Amino acid sequence: VPPSKPVAHVPTSATIGSRAVLRCTETDGSPPPTFRWYRDGALMPTDPKTSATFRNSSYTLDSATGELVFNPLSGFDTGDYSCEASNNVGSPQRSDAIRME
Repeated sequence: VPPSKPVAHVPTSATIGSRAVLRCTETDGSPPPTFRWYRDGALMPTDPKTSATFRNSSYTLDSATGELVFNPLSGFDTGDYSCEASNNVGSPQRSDAIRME
């Protein structure tokens, strides 16, 4: 079963220096989908240190659970976040973007 449109659970305001957890949920996909996160339309790598765009961020990303955890959060992490669910059936589905300040 292809994934349905996922829902991004993003705190709309978060405190710099704290831990922020973003979650992506999708209920229909079988096999269970894997998740990818985007900030301002740019795909977020699993390891931020590998990317010039995200190297100032400190986060962990679990593609199996859809959890994106910032620890600590920096002012650099403000942006519009969306997530994408995909499995090997059908086409990937992207959530609406939610702004985190």
